[in-house]
Amino acid sequence: MSRPWLLAAGMFAGAALAVVYIVRLPQTVRPNADAVAWVGERPISRGSYEAALQAVAGDRKTGTLRPDDRERVMQRLIDQELLIDRAVELGLHERDPQIRNQLATAMIDFLVRRTEDEARTVKEPALRAFYAEQSFRFQRSAQYLVDVEGPTVPLPKGFLLPKEIEQRLGPSAARRVAQLEVGESFLVGEGDEQYEVLLLERRDAAVAPFDEAREAVEAAYIRHRSEAAVLEYLEVARRQTDIRIEAEP
Repeated sequence: MSRPWLLAAGMFAGAALAVVYIVRLPQTVRPNADAVAWVGERPISRGSYEAALQAVAGDRKTGTLRPDDRERVMQRLIDQELLIDRAVELGLHERDPQIRNQLATAMIDFLVRRTEDEARTVKEPALRAFYAEQSFRFQRSAQYLVDVEGPTVPLPKGFLLPKEIEQRLGPSAARRVAQLEVGESFLVGEGDEQYEVLLLERRDAAVAPFDEAREAVEAAYIRHRSEAAVLEYLEVARRQTDIRIEAEP
């Protein structure tokens, strides 16, 4: 293998798989607005070029580019387009199951990234409306402050979630703690192994206030919009495509 292809291997290992680019993704700007090169009628965008340069620089111990890296990266991106053109001509994207899976994944990733970028600019009213509609997502679990009187039982200080109590005292004790009123207690075990569990304070499950949960709300909104974008795309694509099923599912 020649040195240029050694460079290419390192570059593409650090960047996206070449096959991803078989999917001709829609342009979000005019094709020639930021093109650094053209292969036939198709541009190589500055963003792709800069990303490839960063991948190569990241593989260097110095973290910087060599004098001839820019030219080599440019040529490898051109080679990549030529190889992909030939792969499409040969129908590899239709016959190879691995490539088909990668293409489907690449399309989902594209839809998700585009939607995430749009969702990050969401205004406060939209976030609050999502919070009100999806309040169940921001439910805080009940928490209990308990004291154990008797043989040493390793309980962390502070409020505990039911799962934490269950891990240390067992499922039965965790269920009984949840049923107690503040100041009530119950006994666990028998004889010398018996001890008392006292509920000092409780915080019942409740929806976290918007201001407290804002970061979680924004993250959930972005995730929700990304999932919806994929489903919306597939729904439109199904309506616009002639789909025939020849065999019984």
